[in-house]
Amino acid sequence: MAYFSKVCNVADVVEGHGFPVEVDGLRIAVFNDGGQFHALIGRCPHANGSMGDAWIEDGEAVCPLHRWRFKLATGRCTTVGGNSLHRFRCEVRGDEVWVEA
Repeated sequence: MAYFSKVCNVADVVEGHGFPVEVDGLRIAVFNDGGQFHALIGRCPHANGSMGDAWIEDGEAVCPLHRWRFKLATGRCTTVGGNSLHRFRCEVRGDEVWVEA
């Protein structure tokens, strides 16, 4: 059963960038897109790149290894059809970021 866990503070996630966290051994990347927070699985399906090291362009997370792009709102890959990253529910509670995993 999924449950919300505090994963970091709002100040930890630089706007326009990913931030790597781990919940019960699961790697997750948290993103700050203009103050709106998103959480995606932390590894790119292409070459296992760390999405926690990704950056944001036009509402998409860009993998640092080969520039595959994923929509923050859905996790869908816009570089190669049929690929995606699991998206987790993400909430800001005060100055903390919580993810349902």
